[in-house]
Amino acid sequence: MYNFSVRYHDGRLSIAHDATLTLMPDHWLIHYRDPSGELTSVRWALPGIVTDENFSNLFIFRYGEFPQQTIECKDGIMPETLKKRYPEKVFFRKRITDIFKLNNTTIVGVALAVLMLMGLGYWFGLPWLAGAVASRFPVSTEVKMGDTMYENMMHAYEIDQRLTAATNDFAKAIDFKTHYPIRITVVKDKEVNAFALPGGRIVVFDGIIRKMKTKEELAALLAHEVSHVHYRHSLRNIFRSLGGYLFLSLLLNDINGIVTVLADNSNMLANLTYSRELETEADTKGMAALAGNGISLKGFVDLFTLLRGEHGDVGSLKLLSTHPLTEDRLRAAEVMVERQKGVRDDRELEGEWEVIQDMSNK
Repeated sequence: MYNFSVRYHDGRLSIAHDATLTLMPDHWLIHYRDPSGELTSVRWALPGIVTDENFSNLFIFRYGEFPQQTIECKDGIMPETLKKRYPEKVFFRKRITDIFKLNNTTIVGVALAVLMLMGLGYWFGLPWLAGAVASRFPVSTEVKMGDTMYENMMHAYEIDQRLTAATNDFAKAIDFKTHYPIRITVVKDKEVNAFALPGGRIVVFDGIIRKMKTKEELAALLAHEVSHVHYRHSLRNIFRSLGGYLFLSLLLNDINGIVTVLADNSNMLANLTYSRELETEADTKGMAALAGNGISLKGFVDLFTLLRGEHGDVGSLKLLSTHPLTEDRLRAAEVMVERQKGVRDDRELEGEWEVIQDMSNK
């Protein structure tokens, strides 16, 4: 018998399909019905099939590059059938369950070693894994994910349409040197706050705009947030916060599941605290972008001074909880101002800023 009932995962969606597996001489055929009811066939070339070992009687096979397709089979005669059908290909080596044939002391030692490795992997491996996955995450998927998070979040805010249009015009006058579609939304709220979502969405509270005195302050704020977007800080930060779920989802090749969780937790994820390393990089790259446009970096100093001076208790300042401000960052900005050359008088940017000032003062 060369037909088996299996569960098939296509690697793209979080759902599994009941399917029939047929063992052909040089390939496998998987037949299943898609959500629309249409009969679909998938072909796996024999050399590309790999086997997962596990502690249960569930036989798992994977195929293709990340995210891999997966087959799960519970039929106990599967190993013997594969040996007969493909005598030259080794699907099952010594099973991991043979560990239980060892004596108790060895078992305890192995168990402790496994637990230690799992702990090290969780605490030290997951941050690296999150960064690695974020760097390989498709930009198109990142943009769609950010748009979904944005739509979920905007129900809680009132958008200032006029300030939004004017701030986007202001941003277009600056070359941030990013391939992401930067889209800025200004919301009506007295809080001094701003944050970036994956894929190019930036939300700015009008409370911070109304406290600004110069165009350079607004340029600094936007340059900082655009840097978070361009260097995928938001995506990396979110993946790190969902490390455990991310790890399990990757094991199951469940990319759709990751996107769903991110969208469902939009408000919480938007307020995650950036590490000092990421904040410093956003400052540095943001300053480089402004310097390339001939915009004075004093805007960063003024912005940091504004944030520090408006609230005696920095813990109550929401922007500082999501973008922790340190004396080191302020001093670094002051040093960069002293070193900057080639500041230009940008009439277009000044004109856009005057429009924003007129609106924010009304």
